[in-house]
Amino acid sequence: MPDQDQHQDVDVLVDMTPVAVPTVPPRPGSRQRLWLTLGAFGFAAFIALALAFAHDTANLGAYHYNPPEEFLGLPRLPEGQIPKAPTVARGVKVGVYQTSDRSRTVAVTVRELPIVSPSATVDTVITESTSGFHVESVRTVDPGERGGIMKCGHTSGMKKAGKPQDMAFCVWADGSMWAVYVEHGDDVTPDTDDLANDARKFRHLAEVRA
Repeated sequence: MPDQDQHQDVDVLVDMTPVAVPTVPPRPGSRQRLWLTLGAFGFAAFIALALAFAHDTANLGAYHYNPPEEFLGLPRLPEGQIPKAPTVARGVKVGVYQTSDRSRTVAVTVRELPIVSPSATVDTVITESTSGFHVESVRTVDPGERGGIMKCGHTSGMKKAGKPQDMAFCVWADGSMWAVYVEHGDDVTPDTDDLANDARKFRHLAEVRA
């Protein structure tokens, strides 16, 4: 938890569910449940932490967010295909990378702000965003060259064909931003090491020097 003398502002991002690619008809039932799960986990409950700080440090605001147009061979969906929720946390950016048949999805939610307690921020975002889901195997991983703190794990929520849909996620925070990285595929969900490697690759591309 952040120190009690730190001020904390809380914003909630509500119902950021990406729309389907219009040229590909969705599979009935299972595809709708997938988007509901991604929406609930990936976008519905994230908290944007604004932590007050008394002194600047070298790490605060060192990077800014500039997401790539393509990642892991997946194109980024146009902004117009991601509907705006009635209530959106200030400064939150949402990106979705997806195959044309929507069999594989990468979703990233980012909030840029100076953060003096990355560890506390990561723990808070994980707790708030996974409420109501079964969470497994969350552990601290190497954050990569951008530094900060990163934790990855798996969660299951809505069911598909009687089985829980498993999604892999990483949450990181540094002096410039916090982010939630989610991967889901119809055929396979990456293990924690592979997921963390993908998240580090994304950070390397998307976090650029300010």
